[in-house]
Amino acid sequence: MEYPMSQEKNELKPAEAEVNYNVVNLKWLRRQNLPYVLIWILYYAWIIAFATWWTASPLTENVFSTQLRELMHSITLVSSAAFVFIIRKEWFVKTARIGAVLIIIGMSVFFTVPNANVQTLSAVISSIAMGCVNISILIPYVFLLNNTEKLYAVVGSNLLIQLLSLFLELNTQRSIEWVLSAVILAVSLGTIAFFRKNDIVEYIHVPKPDQPHFQRRIYLSLLFNCAVAILCKGVGKGILNVVAETVGASVLTWYYIGGLAGCLLYVLIYTFTRKAYIWLGNMTFASVAISFMLNAFLDHIPGLTVPFAALLGLGSTMGMINMYYILGVIGKKYDSMRYVRLYILFIGVFGGGSGIAVGTLISMGGTLELSVFASIFSVVVMIAFMFISPIMERAEYVNVWGLDSQQAEVDNEQLHAFQKYRLSRREIQVCKLLLQGYTMRQISGILSIAYPTVNTYCTSIYRKTKINSRTELLQIFKDYINNVR
Repeated sequence: MEYPMSQEKNELKPAEAEVNYNVVNLKWLRRQNLPYVLIWILYYAWIIAFATWWTASPLTENVFSTQLRELMHSITLVSSAAFVFIIRKEWFVKTARIGAVLIIIGMSVFFTVPNANVQTLSAVISSIAMGCVNISILIPYVFLLNNTEKLYAVVGSNLLIQLLSLFLELNTQRSIEWVLSAVILAVSLGTIAFFRKNDIVEYIHVPKPDQPHFQRRIYLSLLFNCAVAILCKGVGKGILNVVAETVGASVLTWYYIGGLAGCLLYVLIYTFTRKAYIWLGNMTFASVAISFMLNAFLDHIPGLTVPFAALLGLGSTMGMINMYYILGVIGKKYDSMRYVRLYILFIGVFGGGSGIAVGTLISMGGTLELSVFASIFSVVVMIAFMFISPIMERAEYVNVWGLDSQQAEVDNEQLHAFQKYRLSRREIQVCKLLLQGYTMRQISGILSIAYPTVNTYCTSIYRKTKINSRTELLQIFKDYINNVR
């Protein structure tokens, strides 16, 4: 038998093997799914930029007042958490249209009736309907879109959020803001007319005999992203408000510029790195932690204001993108509506709700001393999460989905190609990397296992498939290779 060691010199270059299946490759965007991508970009951007506390300016009133934004944001989070337990996959078109009609009616009343009580009531009704639409567009996002479409949907929405927020901060004419808000909302909800029920019905009825086992440690991602929501969008936003009221609008400008940089950096990391999700998680916490530490010295060194705001915007934006992208990857990988429900419950109610409460408390305190204390406490929490990062890494990549997040699509449909040879889960991982052209030493680094262990797995793969060389391995899995290219 020709053992895998002897094949090292003749292996394919990784870039040649996987370039066409990289998640950032635009060729994997599909025309039939554009309505689901567009509504995610436009509608989600409208919600965050115009109707949430996360982007409410402490210096100027925009379309909705800061107090009304807090109310609308809280109701939308609770409504989303309720509807995710009610709406079934096959209902998403009907519930999206019902919710869209209620939002249009509610917003029309809000902008045409000057009575404050009527405006508040219409905002409440619209916020409940927003929760319904949130879940209705989440279903096709998770279960229909491939990973490339998910990636550009969440990056595109966050890019638009930063641009809109920057415009709202610099613009002085509220009439323009109202028109812009109405146009974006109308266009985004208009895409619902192109939703097709048959899309999800076809997905539901596709046999999934190779669905991987869902292990409980995957729920670590809930804890991780709940912390991101509380620290980045709760504590971080509260501290930003305090600094903005002290220093001025330039802080908010640099915060949104940092957010734009976060969108670009997110795509670059997925383009050029392995284990991108781990890199992004660590960079999110590191950026925000450094920002919080800089905040402790702003009173004595005013020049630190720019890096403070930019790093906070960078980390917060990458954290939010990662939060929703990974939800989509895991949800589809394991075809788990239960995971989606728990995710929205944890991130929405626990993470988002707690973040709003803590951030508002810091903003109302209005003192640098309070924000400095919050910074120090948050840095301690973030350092603790950095220590458990290796545990997160092992949980995510042993369970396959971490590697799937870097490909255009999860590959459960091809698992049978490996399982018919009775390969174990780890052997399947090693075999896939061999087929992508990686050497055993590279595989050792990617999977964080010893080189002799990789050789043992390779030998076992050769024995089970009854072959003697890498060439034969490529031949028997040629159908799998063609599917992923």
